[in-house]
Amino acid sequence: MEYSVNKANLNDVFNSISKELDTVPNILLKTESHKTGKWGMSRLWRSWVAKASEYMARNGAVMPIFLDKNGNYGKTRPFNFSDGHELFTMNCLGCDKDGVRLSWAKSAHDGMRLATQGERFHALRMLEQWCTERGIILLKPRDSEYCKLEEESMK
Repeated sequence: MEYSVNKANLNDVFNSISKELDTVPNILLKTESHKTGKWGMSRLWRSWVAKASEYMARNGAVMPIFLDKNGNYGKTRPFNFSDGHELFTMNCLGCDKDGVRLSWAKSAHDGMRLATQGERFHALRMLEQWCTERGIILLKPRDSEYCKLEEESMK
């Protein structure tokens, strides 16, 4: 078995290991940091989100500044990169099975969990598909970590 362990699921993992020890006398445990991949995938994500956010703003997407008591928009402002990053991170990267928000950051903060390399790759594929469906042209460096993972997934 291989486990991805964090504070939120530590008890579940411990119980699973305990059950495994009921069936075998010894197990080998190895620890390592979660592999998040190189920083290049995060930079690629940011450049693609910028393109997608520009597309949304050009096509009339806005953000409410406030809502009145009936839930109607008061004033609005143009959709920007930060809005796009939040929107696409939630829709493409999402949360883990325990509801903990996944993050593109280099180090965990604000109760978020760093996304693994595989989770980041999957989010990039989803964003690429979304952009392709809308005719948004994205730069995709051939020697990038993303392209290498994409080639590996085709094998």
